[in-house]
Formats: sequence, structure tokens, C-alpha cells
Amino acid sequence: MRNKGLKIGFVLLVLLFICCAVVNIFATRYYRLLEKERKIFLGLQSVDSLAAVEYLNLESPTERAKYYENYWYEKKESQRQEFEERIEYAYRQFGRYAPLSDDRIPIYVIYGPPSIREEITPQKKLAIKTKEKVKPAEIWTYKRHGIIFDFIRSARAYELIAQSEFGDKVGIPYLKEVAPDTFFEIEPTALLKFSIACGRFRQKKNLTRLEVYITLEIEDTTGLLISRNIQIFDKEDNLIREKKCILMPREDEQGIYFDEVNFWLEPEEYRLEIELADIKNRKVGKKTLGVNLLDYYNDAKEISDLIPAKLIDGSFTDEKFNKPVGRVIPLTQSVLPVHKVFYFYAEVYNLETKNSMHRIRTTYEVYNKGKMRKEIVDVMTKDYFEAGDVAYIAVEYHPMDLMPGHYIIVLRIEDLLSGKERTAVSEFELKMME
Repeated sequence: MRNKGLKIGFVLLVLLFICCAVVNIFATRYYRLLEKERKIFLGLQSVDSLAAVEYLNLESPTERAKYYENYWYEKKESQRQEFEERIEYAYRQFGRYAPLSDDRIPIYVIYGPPSIREEITPQKKLAIKTKEKVKPAEIWTYKRHGIIFDFIRSARAYELIAQSEFGDKVGIPYLKEVAPDTFFEIEPTALLKFSIACGRFRQKKNLTRLEVYITLEIEDTTGLLISRNIQIFDKEDNLIREKKCILMPREDEQGIYFDEVNFWLEPEEYRLEIELADIKNRKVGKKTLGVNLLDYYNDAKEISDLIPAKLIDGSFTDEKFNKPVGRVIPLTQSVLPVHKVFYFYAEVYNLETKNSMHRIRTTYEVYNKGKMRKEIVDVMTKDYFEAGDVAYIAVEYHPMDLMPGHYIIVLRIEDLLSGKERTAVSEFELKMME
């Protein structure tokens, strides 16, 4: 066994040596190029990696110039001009220190200037003892393409660590209501697994909007119908609300499907019983959820729950997901892949107004829950100046290089007109996904 381990270690060492040698040869060939040729190579590497390798391996400037002209021979002149303008800018802005490893160069060559470019220098961590450094970052948003790129600085270059999509091209699998007030009682042969969560919002004085979120994983939607029944009981165990419906999967053939149901309730304590039935496959699942709305009595609570969301944007999926900020696709389980962008939604009530406008400042702080102290700090601050005495707040959260683990996020709202502060708290977990 010991000899076998030594052999495996030797093979890995050889492979590592070969890999380093290839990289060194590649870098040596790049740096023998003239500056103009380096720009061309970096541009070709962004849009056509095979052409870039061929170009790099040519022996003379004359051969490379001829190859480059032939590359554009049957392409539009406008494409070539755009390509050369982009690589000129990318090389000048991002190629000073580590052009071969800076991921901003290929993104700029492919997509051009971002609609929004945010350069972030995070705050220092407040732990008494820590060797971990907070790395500078950039966020590039392309509104027309509906893409967000997250970069983290590694050594002297910026590494692309996450790419996210938003907008019309992002289809959300969801359960569409096709037959209200209908529910099928079936004899189950298997358990139907699903996840639930809820959000509490003020609808008006002494009337609370309870949003119930459901996610269900479906492997095959062919001929599939889901019966959904939600019953709400008060603290005396009286049935006070019931919603029945037949649902049909929409948008995709498989995956995680989203659903949302809203109730308007007086500020009391309730028990929800939620039953889903897969009619085709004779599967049934049941869950119970306790909800306390007493905080909203007589407008005492002036901020809603802070709801983690998969996506918040200006597109449309179904009326059930629509809010003043756009479509909000809530999460039932706040377990998320590291680096990946996600969102939060909240509402703030009874704000002071001047000329019918409110002014607030939002601050988000992220804490490492495992150590129960403010060791990891990521503060996002933004001011809002909008109409009405209610604020509808949606925010993108970029976990960047946060390590896997459990985190607490605190939203602090300062009413800049009255000086009053409101706070909401949520949690999330970052995991390495397969």
C-alpha cells in the first residue's frame, strides 16, 4: 500500500511539473510578442481560443500579421473595428500587471463596456486576530444581456468567480393555478417531498399579509397535476381559512418549481396545514407551520421579514410573484452556492414624509454565525428618496469570496427625516455545490 501511494504521488508530481512547464512555455511565447501582437493574441483568446493558439505558435511577425488579416478576411469590417477598440481599451485598463490571467479582459472583449461597473474595496474585518485578507472586487452588470459578472482580485489579476443571469431570458419553473377551489383526495402510495417558508408583511392597520412559499422538485412534468390545499387554524383550533387549487407545472420539464399563496389575516397566532398531492404518481406530502403575527397588532411592527430570494428583477413570471419592485422569487431554503448572487426583499412602514416623499438609508451587515461575533463584516449602504410612507426594498447580495458556512444578515433602516431606526434579520448558508 505504501509503494502504491508513493507511485500515485510521483505521477501527480510529474503531471504538475508538465502543467507548469506548458504554462511557462505559453507565457514565454506570449512575452516574445510585440505589444500590438499581445493585444491581438489576448483578443483572439477571448473570442476564438484555437485561432489564438495558432497565432501564438507562428514564428515571425510577418506570419502573424498575415494570419490576422486572413482571420478577418470574410468578416465584417465593423466587427473588426469593434474588436480592436475593445481589446485596446481592455489591454490599457486591465493588462498592466497580469494580462494572461485577468478575467476582465475576455469579458470586456466579448461584451464591451458594462452598463454598471462597481469597484468594491471591502471594509477591514473587525476580528481581534485574523490572518485572512479581504480582497478587492468588481461587479459588472450588462443590462441588455441580463448578465452579472463577479470578479475577485487574486494576486495582481482579477478572477471571475460567479456569473448570474436576470431578465426576460431567465425562465422560472413555477406551479400555475388552473382550477381554483378544487382538491383531489387520493390514496397515497409514496411520500411527496416539498419545502415551505413564509413571509410576514403589513397590509393595512391590524391586517397582515402572510405569504406562503412552496418549492417542489419535479423530475418529469408529463401529464402532471398537483393538488394543493392550505388550511389555517387559529389558537383555539378553529379552521378560519382554506385555499384549494389544482396546479400545473410551467416553463420547464424538470427541476425546482416555485409557488406562492397569500392570505390576509388579523394579527394573531396561527397554525398552517399544507398538503400537496401528485395526482398522477399518487404521492402525498403534508407539512405544518406555526405563524405568529402578533407583532403587527396596531401597527407596532414597522418593518417586514427580510426574505431571501432566488431572483428579483423587472421581468414577469406570474402575478403571484409580482411586487412593487418587480418579480420576487422567494427561497424556501436559504442554502446557496458559494460566490453566487442572491437577493433580499423587505418592506418598511410608517415612514416620515416631506412633500409626500420619504428618505431612508439602508445598511446590511453580514456576520459569521458559527463564531457568533462580528468577525466577517460586509457592509452595503444605500440611500432611498421615494414617494409615500412605505418603502419597498430589493437588494442584490454578492457573497464574493465568503467561505462556506452559516451567516446572519442584518438590515438596518434609518429614517433620515425622523431619525428612527428599524431592524430585520435573516440567515443563509453558503455551500460548495457539486
